[in-house]
Amino acid sequence: MKSLKAVLLALTVIASASCASTISSSYTTDVRLKDGKAVRCAVNEAAVSPPAGTPPLTLREKNEAEVLATQPLRLLSGPWSPYPDPDTAPQLSCYELPG
Repeated sequence: MKSLKAVLLALTVIASASCASTISSSYTTDVRLKDGKAVRCAVNEAAVSPPAGTPPLTLREKNEAEVLATQPLRLLSGPWSPYPDPDTAPQLSCYELPG
């Protein structure tokens, strides 16, 4: 009975690990700043130009958006990642969404 439990536990661990979602190191994500602005950021992708008439982000807004947008990369790379690489030194392009 103990060996059956051990086998089931091992299979559960293996299945969970193999089904874990993989995070790509390049993606586009929408984030919401604490002042309520919606911002779209392209992470490690070709720079996207903001829609016409979109006001530029302030330095504080840009920094906040970049920190929020790169959260998945910090989960992906962990504390011991080589520097620089796309996970630890990403290319970012952020702009405010209209509306």
